[in-house]
Amino acid sequence: MKAISLTGFMGCGKSSTGRELAELLGAGFTDLDELVVRREGRSIPEIFREGEAAFRKAELEALRELLGRDSDGPEVIALGGGTLTSEAARSLVFGRTDCVWLRTRFETVRARLGESDPSRPLFRDAGELFARREPVYAGAPFVVDTDGIPPREVARRIARLLGLAEV
Repeated sequence: MKAISLTGFMGCGKSSTGRELAELLGAGFTDLDELVVRREGRSIPEIFREGEAAFRKAELEALRELLGRDSDGPEVIALGGGTLTSEAARSLVFGRTDCVWLRTRFETVRARLGESDPSRPLFRDAGELFARREPVYAGAPFVVDTDGIPPREVARRIARLLGLAEV
């Protein structure tokens, strides 16, 4: 089974849905942001102090490591909200995973995250960022809408969409 990657804007449910999907499929789960933090030994805001380019470089290195591993079984990966903004990352993700866009309306994201989130360095420009990233996410070969749907049900829909389960 090919790895499954989940993309979408911050707050769309990539991590929570990814955990549910991994459990449903008996697969491993990796949150790419968490992997970057472990590899770098510092938080995302700390990495961003060197600029977004420094973070994207660390993210791409973590992604290459993750997708280059010999896997004992299937893997579900929650990508970062901006992972696919890098051409190199897009190529890796689209070439080596079944990528699913967790499509969520901006109003839903705002309701989930509130007006500010200091752990998310790009949050202050969220509306503009959302508009810029939507066309990038739309390049994913699979799409599942998440508004008003709990992560467990989103995971079931992904499994059905990919022909992996009759749940």
